[in-house]
Amino acid sequence: MTELTELADLEESIRKIPRRSPRVVAGVLAGLLAVGLLTFLLGISAEQPVRAWEIYLVNFVFWIGLAQAGVVFAAIYDLCNARWGPVIKRVAIGMGSFLPIALLMYVPLFFGRYWLYPWVRDPIPEKAAWLNVPLFFFRNGLGLAVMAALSLLYLYHNLRPQIGCALERSLIRATPLYRWLTRDWQGLEAEQQRSRRALGVLGPAILVAYAVVFSLLGFDLIMSLDPHWYSSLFGGYFFMSSLYLGLAGITVITIVLRMTLGLERWITPLHFHDLGKLLFGFDMLVIGLVWAQYIVIWYGNITEETQYVILRTQVLPWALFSWVALIAGFVGPLIVFFSRRAKQDPFALLPMGLAIAGGIWVERYVLVVPALWKGPAAPMGIPELLISAGFASAAILSYLTFIRFFPILPLPDHRPEASGSPHPSRT
Repeated sequence: MTELTELADLEESIRKIPRRSPRVVAGVLAGLLAVGLLTFLLGISAEQPVRAWEIYLVNFVFWIGLAQAGVVFAAIYDLCNARWGPVIKRVAIGMGSFLPIALLMYVPLFFGRYWLYPWVRDPIPEKAAWLNVPLFFFRNGLGLAVMAALSLLYLYHNLRPQIGCALERSLIRATPLYRWLTRDWQGLEAEQQRSRRALGVLGPAILVAYAVVFSLLGFDLIMSLDPHWYSSLFGGYFFMSSLYLGLAGITVITIVLRMTLGLERWITPLHFHDLGKLLFGFDMLVIGLVWAQYIVIWYGNITEETQYVILRTQVLPWALFSWVALIAGFVGPLIVFFSRRAKQDPFALLPMGLAIAGGIWVERYVLVVPALWKGPAAPMGIPELLISAGFASAAILSYLTFIRFFPILPLPDHRPEASGSPHPSRT
């Protein structure tokens, strides 16, 4: 009787949760997106177009890493046969809604290649087989397209049984989108079996593709900004730090949705504790990767490698940005996460999640901008803020669109081996 009551409460919560975001919020976000786009177009037409292109690249690698990490987290969750946070998984899946937009945002980088990549202006014969324009943009575009396709298929097979079940229980109204998602519906049990088979293939494929594609993006989009510098660990660092960023994003979104939609029953302090432990672990892992790169470069004492580090850690203004990234994104959260209570408290986790995201953004800025900007002061003004706000608005609007069409509370999985409770009790 308790399970039936909990299921009834869950269905009632799904019905009551507002789908549409307030018009004021949507209007402000759309306005910021338009202003950011206009600022970018004006920037690339100005005397120093590199300023607009470099902040565009910073935001591109930041937001696509955040979006892709959500889908990767969900794939890991499924492969581990996890049961601790079905709502957390749904939050993570929604982050993948930005990937089609991010794929389109890759295209403008081709037109900014002259200002972004010095090897385009001055080809390096020894590296021309790898660093040439057609192959460079083809391989990265193909990798992003494969990741987007795998991720959208993953979302489809995750959501199809949920939408069909919700339609059967009259929790949502049939719309053209829902009818398309559930075409040739075979019944809930058959659809769940089909979904499990598909996800069992897609999950490992996404993880392998993520490691390969995002390592490639790190090498190509960022490391080739300074084509004479090389670190064999940089690709691995880039995709692991993106996953760390994604966990911070999942944490922030989960807390905001819990506060705004009244999901306290379904998202409990123990869910936050689990997220806090994951953030703590990835924090230490990424710091370890940073140190592993730094110590080898520093004691190797090869001029082409050490000058890259010296510029970013000892030369102003870049050294200041590096310290901000280190403290906000890594050291500060690491200290806070030693506390069990802090990991369970959303009012402690929320600022830490925001600090990590902000720290990683600054870290991406430090990786990109010093290689391109030759002025005495760092280019951080109103144009950079508006272009960044435009990217953020696009990502938030895509997420709001996702939760408008797909309930943030997933229906229970009725697999025989699953927990009898619609959502495992975490109190």
